[in-house]
Amino acid sequence: MKTVLVDASLVVRNVAGLRQSILDAFEEDDAVSLDLVADQAVDLCGVQLIEAARRQAQAVGKTLRLAHPGEVFRPVLEAAGFLTQASEDDLLFWFHEGSVQ
Repeated sequence: MKTVLVDASLVVRNVAGLRQSILDAFEEDDAVSLDLVADQAVDLCGVQLIEAARRQAQAVGKTLRLAHPGEVFRPVLEAAGFLTQASEDDLLFWFHEGSVQ
């Protein structure tokens, strides 16, 4: 599993760089883990990037996971409606709720 350290804020001005880092990691491995630093700023663009990467990875048989539960995302996910009728897989991905990821 390839790990991508995400030490910059997950906000609109940084998503292009993170997008490229995720794409580069998937070139090297079919499983990628995002290692997020604690208490980093997150906006809707950051959440959308991660969700899009997660969905694309699933679509092509690859795996994207968060190294740590993404509690920092919860307010943004709730405000944007991502948690309305969230599936078990969604909760497992974002918060590691349920079985071990």
